Amino acid sequence: IAAKESIRMKHILAVLTACFFLTCLMVAQAPQQEPTPSPEQQMMGYFAGDWKLEGTMKVSPTAPGGAFTSTEHSEWVPGSFFVETHSSMKSPMGNIRGVRVMEYNPADKVYTYNAYNSLGEHQVALGHVQGNTWTWTSEEKMNGIIAQGRYTVTLVSPTSYTFKSEVATPSGGWSTVMEGKATRSQ
Repeated sequence: IAAKESIRMKHILAVLTACFFLTCLMVAQAPQQEPTPSPEQQMMGYFAGDWKLEGTMKVSPTAPGGAFTSTEHSEWVPGSFFVETHSSMKSPMGNIRGVRVMEYNPADKVYTYNAYNSLGEHQVALGHVQGNTWTWTSEEKMNGIIAQGRYTVTLVSPTSYTFKSEVATPSGGWSTVMEGKATRSQ
C-alpha cells in the first residue's frame, strides 16, 4: 500500500510540475502590452514628411553669408518614439548633408535632438514647446570658443513653419546666424 501511495504521489507531483511549466510557458508567450507614445512624443509627428527650406545665413566668423535652400525627409523610427531626419542643403558653405534624431524624454520632460553633418559637426540640443513655438538650446564650439545657441521653430500652419538660429552675444543678447521658412512638400 505504501508503495502504491508513493507512486500515486509521484504522479501527482509530475502532473503539478508539468502544469507549472506549461503555465510559465504560456505566460512567457503571452503578447506583452506594447508601449504607446505619449502626447508629447506624438507632437513630433508634425515634422514627419518631406520639407523644403529656404532662408539666409548671416556672415559669421565660421561662415560666409547668403541664401540657402534645403530639403528634409523626416519619418518615425519604428515604434513612433523618435523622428529621424535626413537633410541636404545648398549654401554659401557648399553642399551639406545631415542627419538628426529627435526624441522626448518623459523622465526629464525635455525634447532632445542629436544632429550630425558632412562638415564633421555634432550638435546636441534640448528643447521645450510652448504653444506653437519649439525652442532648442545648445552649446556650440565656434573657433575653439564655446557659445550658447538657440534654435526657434514657430509653426505657422500644418504645412509651414519659420525658423531662426541664434548665438549668444557677449552683451547677453542674441545674434541671428540663420533664418528662413519651411514648407511641406506635396
